[in-house]
Amino acid sequence: MATKSGESAEKGKFLTSLARQAVETYIKEGKTLTVHDKDPMLQRKAGVFVTIKKEGELRGCIGYTEPPWPLSQTLIRAAVASATVDPRFRPVSSRELGSLEYEVTILTEPEQIHPTDPEDMQRIQIGNNGLLIESLGTRGLLLPQVAVEEGFNATEFLDATCEKAGLSPGCWKSSNARVFLFKGIVYNETG
Repeated sequence: MATKSGESAEKGKFLTSLARQAVETYIKEGKTLTVHDKDPMLQRKAGVFVTIKKEGELRGCIGYTEPPWPLSQTLIRAAVASATVDPRFRPVSSRELGSLEYEVTILTEPEQIHPTDPEDMQRIQIGNNGLLIESLGTRGLLLPQVAVEEGFNATEFLDATCEKAGLSPGCWKSSNARVFLFKGIVYNETG
């Protein structure tokens, strides 16, 4: 989880504002927000997740690791999906809009690691890295901030990512499993 200052904090305010605007436009008007900004940051392709919280509790979180769209479109799609199709929650209602908090996580490209190798296990830096596990036709992803919020060590983080994929803890030790490490730059509305 990278920290932000100055220019980066301004980008964060813009990105979280864009996520909020996308959700509010979709919920209030039934329309998908369109952005015509030529900013190179918004035109590049990058993984992005949008997390929505209400009173500090998770209300929705959806994202894309390797999207085919520019960042602006990916962020809008992730924001709307977080609010409307996260299977863990009912869709956000218009009454809730004012009480929601938005967090945007921009991902680096996932890099495969082999955590059964002690050197690769040491590369998992709690708070800096997120994990993606693919095995037996399923995949699970946990963002860098999850390990911090839950107080996980590297092994617990790997096990929780297995569970997120619907697999048993320890699945990461299997030869069938592919484990990927990525970094995330986290922006939230509160600064």
